[in-house]
Amino acid sequence: MEADGDQTTADGEATAGDGGSGAEAVGWPAPRLAAAQRLFGEGCTIPGSEQAVVQLIEPLELDQDKSVVDVTAGIGTAARIIAEKFGCKVDGLENDPALVEQGTKFAEKAGLGEKVTMREGSLGHCDLEPGSRDAIFGIGALLDQKDKTATFLDMWTLLKPGGQVLLAEYVAKKPAEAKEDAAKWATIEKRRPHLSTLDQIKQGLAAGHMDVHLTTDISEEFCGHITHGLAGLADVLKQGSIPKDQGPWIMWEVELWAHKVSMLESGNIGFYLFHASKAEE
Repeated sequence: MEADGDQTTADGEATAGDGGSGAEAVGWPAPRLAAAQRLFGEGCTIPGSEQAVVQLIEPLELDQDKSVVDVTAGIGTAARIIAEKFGCKVDGLENDPALVEQGTKFAEKAGLGEKVTMREGSLGHCDLEPGSRDAIFGIGALLDQKDKTATFLDMWTLLKPGGQVLLAEYVAKKPAEAKEDAAKWATIEKRRPHLSTLDQIKQGLAAGHMDVHLTTDISEEFCGHITHGLAGLADVLKQGSIPKDQGPWIMWEVELWAHKVSMLESGNIGFYLFHASKAEE
C-alpha cells in the first residue's frame, strides 16, 4: 500500500498456480463450498465459532438501530451472526454471484431475510448510498486490494459521521520474510495477497480521514480457531463419509489453512484487529 506516496508493500509477486490435489483453486463450486463447511461448520467458510465472531465485533458496540456492511461477506456467515445477535440490518458485499446466492439462501433459512441483504459488489462499486451506514466490518477485506488508500476513502464515503470501521487483517510483520510466505500462499490459492505493515495500514486509515482507536494482534486466537477446525475435520475423515467430489477440495482447504497457521506462527505475518472511526461533523 502506498499510504503516503513513498512506502513499499510486502506484496507476494508469484503468480498463483493450481490448487493442488486435483482441485482448481478459483471460485466456489458446490464441492468446495461443502468442503469448507465441513471444516468450519454449516453456513460457515471462515474460522471461528459464533461466539468468536461476537467477541471480535465487540468494539463496534452494535444495537438494533445500527446499520452494518460486511465488505467480505462470502456466504454471509458474519453478516448473519451480527444480525441475529445484535438486531442490526446488515448488507453483505460479495463479488462472487454464486456466494451472494448462497448467502441469500442461508439468511432466508435462518429467518433473517429481512435483516440481511446480500449484494453483489465491493466498496466503491455497489448501490449503497454514500454516508448511509453506521459501521463497516471485514475479515481480510484489504488482502486483495493493492490500492488500499482508495479502499479507505471508499469506507469513509460510505459511513455516516461518527461511523466505525472494524477490520481483521493479515499484516506483514517482517516484510522480506512475509513476501516469501505470500508467494507460497499464491501457489496454493489463486490470489495475490497484497500485504502491508501495521504502520502502513494505520497511516492509510488516517490518510482516509479516520481516527484509529485500536490495533491488536489476534494471531494466536485466529490460529486456535483454524486448528480447532482442522482437528474436527480429522474426526470426520476417520468416519469415511466424505463424497468423492469433496475429497480434493478438503485436501486443498487443509493445505491452505495449515499454511496460514505456519505463516502466523513463524511471526513473519500477523493477524490484527483494527478499529477506527469517521469524525463527527
